[in-house]
Amino acid sequence: MKGLKGLTLVEVVFIIILFVTATWLWNAYKFMSCDLSPDYKCEVVHGIGIVIPPLSVVTAWAEDDGA
Repeated sequence: MKGLKGLTLVEVVFIIILFVTATWLWNAYKFMSCDLSPDYKCEVVHGIGIVIPPLSVVTAWAEDDGA
């Protein structure tokens, strides 16, 4: 078992950055698909995730207008 090693700090940071970037892109896609209807819930939730990228990890999973 000497040959097995855990993840380095650089690898962990890279994985986190990759995950946040992917969820930010998904959140941006969901923001673009909002219908701009008067109850702007979808736009506000996904807009917050676009402006504050770490929050996109949560807001990307919010329901959108089409659901």
